[in-house]
Amino acid sequence: MTQSAVFLDQKLRKIYDHLYANASAKTPQAIASEVLKILRVAQFIENQRNDTRPAFNFTNSEYKKLQKGDKELVSFFSGSVHNTFQKMKKELNIYAEDTLIELTDYDLSYVCSCLSGILVSDPQRDVLGDATEVFRSIWAKTHGGQFFTDQRVTRLAMVLLQFNPCKGDDLIDICSGTGGFLLAGLNHLKTLIEKEKRKNTTETVKEIAVKSLFGQEIDREVCAVANSSLNSRLGNNIPPIVQVGNSVLSDKFVEPSKGRIRYNSHSCLATNPPFGTKITVKDPDVLQHYEISRISPKSSQLDLISIGKLSSRSLDILFLEQNIKLLKPGSGRLAIVMPYQVASGPQTRFVREWLLRQVSLIAIIDLPGETFQPYTGTKTCLLVVKRRKAPLEKTDTRKDDPVFMATPKWIGHDRRGNPVYQQTPEGKTTDEILEDFSKVSEAFNAFLAGANPADTYDESFSLEPSEIMANPSLRIDARFHRPNRHSNWKKNDNSQWSFIKLKDVVKKIYYPGRFKRNYVENSNEAIPFLGGTNISQLILKTDKWLSPIDPKLDDLRVQTGWILITRSGSTGIVSTVPQAWDGYAISEHVIRIIPDTEKVSPEYLYAFLKSDYTQEILAKGVYGSVIDEITPEFIGEIEVPLPDNPQKIEKISKMIRKGEKARQQAIENLELGVDYFEQLLTF
Repeated sequence: MTQSAVFLDQKLRKIYDHLYANASAKTPQAIASEVLKILRVAQFIENQRNDTRPAFNFTNSEYKKLQKGDKELVSFFSGSVHNTFQKMKKELNIYAEDTLIELTDYDLSYVCSCLSGILVSDPQRDVLGDATEVFRSIWAKTHGGQFFTDQRVTRLAMVLLQFNPCKGDDLIDICSGTGGFLLAGLNHLKTLIEKEKRKNTTETVKEIAVKSLFGQEIDREVCAVANSSLNSRLGNNIPPIVQVGNSVLSDKFVEPSKGRIRYNSHSCLATNPPFGTKITVKDPDVLQHYEISRISPKSSQLDLISIGKLSSRSLDILFLEQNIKLLKPGSGRLAIVMPYQVASGPQTRFVREWLLRQVSLIAIIDLPGETFQPYTGTKTCLLVVKRRKAPLEKTDTRKDDPVFMATPKWIGHDRRGNPVYQQTPEGKTTDEILEDFSKVSEAFNAFLAGANPADTYDESFSLEPSEIMANPSLRIDARFHRPNRHSNWKKNDNSQWSFIKLKDVVKKIYYPGRFKRNYVENSNEAIPFLGGTNISQLILKTDKWLSPIDPKLDDLRVQTGWILITRSGSTGIVSTVPQAWDGYAISEHVIRIIPDTEKVSPEYLYAFLKSDYTQEILAKGVYGSVIDEITPEFIGEIEVPLPDNPQKIEKISKMIRKGEKARQQAIENLELGVDYFEQLLTF
């Protein structure tokens, strides 16, 4: 998005605020409908000219008069717009005969004055599409954002699906929300038609779109917003593209149904279903239609999935199965927004086991953390798959094609929803929105052409499906499989290395179970307690204390020389237990590593865990949609490189011991300094 697009965004928001306060149309849906009528009039005027002048282009004097409501100019100008609207209706046949612009003369003139100087028919910019997105986003903010998917995500989905309605593909969204994926499909169709340079582009797009775009949405008001958004692009004299219905109910899609959406029938589906572990379906009449509701979470990777009793499932998991069942076997493709927990969490491994038997993977895109903010901080990925001709009896992906993966960094806005702009190397802000989704699209096209996608965009790569199967957790998030950027040390060092798993050179890797903290007042017997964020600090004193008879105390206490790693929240912080903390209790959110000094020096392991190389590995192990987590099992599987020359290990260990000694001295000196200061205050 360029500065000019942001400028239009600002103008449209100004128009919305004015109409919301002054016009009879109060909802984003109604306001959008009226503004889009005016934009179509402007587009009609511009298309009838032989030059590139904007339809509305006022002098400063005219602009001020229209903004303030000069009666003579407002009456003349609004009458001209109404007449042009009637002429446009007859020639383009995009509105019903009795449709009018339902704004007062002043409000109509005010809107047109705000659009002064904007070329609505600009071939380099989809002004009507941008306007639709602005009003959809405004609507989403009034409803918590649960129905709104960023257009960069929806646009990328069309590329990854290779959606081509000109060749017979249809596009279905059974959780349509405000119609974001369907709008992206419509825009994609328009681009394809324009590339083919067909005549009567508008009518061709309309004809194909009505046959190929279908949706369903449970909320009637949201459904109306989706159809309004689509009608603004296609015209009002078309049947509703999105129908009202509860898509989790299977009887909506069976063959005898008269609905347009049916099982085993569709080329492409794209959707962002409701997600969250608290949004669960418990009704057995619904669950009985879902195979995934009968799967035991303890199913073996090698054995057939065991079918058991019905269990409640979150909506995102049920919708994953529902979407797959709607695809044509052997060719149908699905792009679905999936919470990170489903793609990576140990509790949902059985879902991935089931998924890999039903589909082959096409692409996995880890979406930036800001993608759905400010509405929710849930981390998600965009999963693109193709349905198999028949489910595999056991998970075996060796014959599948390589998978495209990417980890884009920027979505174009911050966690508050404010636009973020690119900066020059000198730190100067430009007028270009900061996003890299367009680069992901380019890398995917390069991947399809047989090239290395990383050569096009360094946050992308390809992966053999067998590499997913090689990991017991079956994780399918892109971050987990991303190549280690710090692995070139193997090539740059001439010495020989041996590798051994961390769990094989230590005594134990664990963390205590969850417990209720029973804090007590400070006393000589009370045990100091530290939280996860404290482990890298120079702390000796604390304001939290546990009872010496606390039943969980032995699990919580640590000893000098142990290595600590935070496992949730701010994951991957590595520290050691200094002498000052010997016997302290530390939070269950911290993983303990008890070194085995007879196998490998603890100081060497500490240096290894603190290195950029290992920190990147630790980051891959993080899972969870809202709170980051990492497991002792993952840490135990990390391979420790050991140089064949023991003197190198000792050299590193000696440096770390020196640092740890200095750290202990720093803690003691800090305590002495603080105590002395407090004595001065007392005296």
